[in-house]
Amino acid sequence: MSGSGKTWAWVIAIAAFCGVSAAAEAAIHHAPVIILGSKIRAASRYPINTYRLFRTGNNGMAEPIPFQIDEINEWGDYVLDQGGDITKNTGNGIFDLQDELVFMGDDVGPSTPPTAWPDGQVPAIVYELRMKFQKPDGAKPQVFQQEGAVYIAVYFRKPPKPSTKAPYVVFDTARGEVVTTRYRYEFDKKNYLVVNGVDMLRRPMPGSPPSSTPVDRVPLINTSTFYMKADLKYFVTVAANHRSVDSKIEAFKQGPVRSIVRVSFFYSFLKLKFELGMYTEVSFFPNSVVLPAILYNPLDGPNALNKGSGFYYGFSVKEHLDSYNIATNMETFEKQSIFSMLKSQPKKESLYWLSITKPDRMMYLEVAPSPEMTKVGNIPLLYSEKTDGEFLKSRSNDDPKELGLSPVNIALYFDLTKFGKGEHRLAIKLFFENYFDQAVLESFRDVGFWEPEVRRM
Repeated sequence: MSGSGKTWAWVIAIAAFCGVSAAAEAAIHHAPVIILGSKIRAASRYPINTYRLFRTGNNGMAEPIPFQIDEINEWGDYVLDQGGDITKNTGNGIFDLQDELVFMGDDVGPSTPPTAWPDGQVPAIVYELRMKFQKPDGAKPQVFQQEGAVYIAVYFRKPPKPSTKAPYVVFDTARGEVVTTRYRYEFDKKNYLVVNGVDMLRRPMPGSPPSSTPVDRVPLINTSTFYMKADLKYFVTVAANHRSVDSKIEAFKQGPVRSIVRVSFFYSFLKLKFELGMYTEVSFFPNSVVLPAILYNPLDGPNALNKGSGFYYGFSVKEHLDSYNIATNMETFEKQSIFSMLKSQPKKESLYWLSITKPDRMMYLEVAPSPEMTKVGNIPLLYSEKTDGEFLKSRSNDDPKELGLSPVNIALYFDLTKFGKGEHRLAIKLFFENYFDQAVLESFRDVGFWEPEVRRM
């Protein structure tokens, strides 16, 4: 595991962002804001390089903030301009309705239009993008204010330089690492579908002396793995894990707010190559990872597989699980037995979540199966094992192992007999923060209730 001062220099350079500044306290939340062009039609349609994003400072001056516009092509894929040509030339350079405007909730300011612009460069067009919290039960947002705004500026002549802040996210391709203002995520280079370590920068407590070490880390995850067991009726039982799958990074895009990495993967089944999951596009933000997975199942699970066939994705959390406070709305995974059929079916939710917290850290996992998956009960179950990462190192991470024998102490499990043949969509979000605040934790869950409104100034 790499942890050199050079790698962490990126974190130190932008560590000021880790503290909650006065500006951030006036923001709407700490999560990323992702807005489709179709949600703000009035402000779309112009060349991407003509846009800048601002918040209003205390003196009425427009302050540039980091943002990016990520193009999505006609097939629904991100236009990624680095690492490969697979989607590089499929964009048109225009902020279209399917494209995404991305910035951080920390950078959202008051709903007060600017009265002055940097260097006197007045934009040709200004739109106010107001974010309002609209929860069906009328509840107010956690932590911060109920609304805020950023200002979209369009320049047709020589736009000003973008925000001079250091990028919030850096993808180090040589090391296979993503380093952000909150955490360091190391890919397993043998398989980019799993992680080889996640650490966070420790957040200095008020009044605490400077750290005696160059970088003081919060240990989170050693490794991750996935496992599949397919017990085919009248045929054979097949087991596979991340070492059974070939993967590669096909392309990526680095931006100031998020890096997007496209990973393709293939599985060798009875010496035949077929696409197990085709590809996935992982988004890395300053405090979160977003994985909109598209899983392709070549088998008709309900008719082709026996009970006990399953799939899980799990982590080796470094410190003992007993030292964490764990909360979830997921049902507990239990091995199949003759009593399994007597149990009631797990409750169907539109969103499944898990939080793992300590006073100096919190990890929040959110899983949203497609409506089609939820309808047939194809939902995640939670497995946890009261062990720590050091103990799990005695278990091999190379051979396929069932839960209880593999090097994971927390995992999400899916019943493969409920996977029909074809594509299945599964959205996964993982948030990291280097402090604990229950209200902030709950605000992550409520991010979907912020609605954008745009008007031309």
